[in-house]
Amino acid sequence: MFITRIASTVRGRTTEGARRRNDPDGRLIAELSLACGKGTVKYPTTYVKVYVREELARKALDVIYRRGMYVEASGFLLVKESEGEDDKSVEIDLEDVHKLKVFDKDGVLQQVLTDKKVV
Repeated sequence: MFITRIASTVRGRTTEGARRRNDPDGRLIAELSLACGKGTVKYPTTYVKVYVREELARKALDVIYRRGMYVEASGFLLVKESEGEDDKSVEIDLEDVHKLKVFDKDGVLQQVLTDKKVV
């Protein structure tokens, strides 16, 4: 069941490098998984799937290549709830991403990737 869609910015560390996929229409998708939160009882880690499409996906696949990279993604947060045989689960995805920021290990901004073409 679809719960909500909210314009959002998500920050976290990659759990692996960006993965290349294609949607059913053949368009390129870069899929990222971000670990967000501090991993404490007060601020538990939440994992967010990030889907970047087409031109921005090409840029992301070149830059986001390993686990532990700090990334900020802006797009639309989708929250979905589903029920399986044994339990309920909540899926959090970030889609229609229009901007990615990549930081170094000290939190210094290294690169800004957008879906806008530079003129």
